[in-house]
Amino acid sequence: MLIQNCAAALAPNRIQRAVTKASVPKPDEEDRSRNMIVFGLPEEADGVSVDTTVASLLEELDEKPPMNNCLRLGTASEGKVRPVKVSFESRDSLLAVLRKASVLRSSENFKRVYLEPDRSYGERVERRRAVKTLNELRQAHPERRYVLRNGVIENI
Repeated sequence: MLIQNCAAALAPNRIQRAVTKASVPKPDEEDRSRNMIVFGLPEEADGVSVDTTVASLLEELDEKPPMNNCLRLGTASEGKVRPVKVSFESRDSLLAVLRKASVLRSSENFKRVYLEPDRSYGERVERRRAVKTLNELRQAHPERRYVLRNGVIENI
């Protein structure tokens, strides 16, 4: 009986279906590798689109990457600034913009704007946990220098 079950489970057509099912992305899974989230970008005044505001932000960085889509996330409410999701045509364009994100700190118009790669819920939870641990280490050992690189805390 056990041999028959194993033979049925290892049948070539069943293996092929399992491989195909695992390799085909699900429709609800989104490719986040070309997306960026912009925090702190002021809401647009009347007649100004979010595309125009993001274009001026990218001009501040001396970048003009081709964008696929640009939209505000969430519902508008008084006194809150919604994040903006920007989709680029290529991952290289995204990485070029993210490398220059620190230039915004010295900018007069975009001093309080922050750029981050688009992360899934699980990735955001993991990053939040890592940043919390990093801050605790920095407070416990102020004489040391800690950084967070690729999700790993390093003592440099």
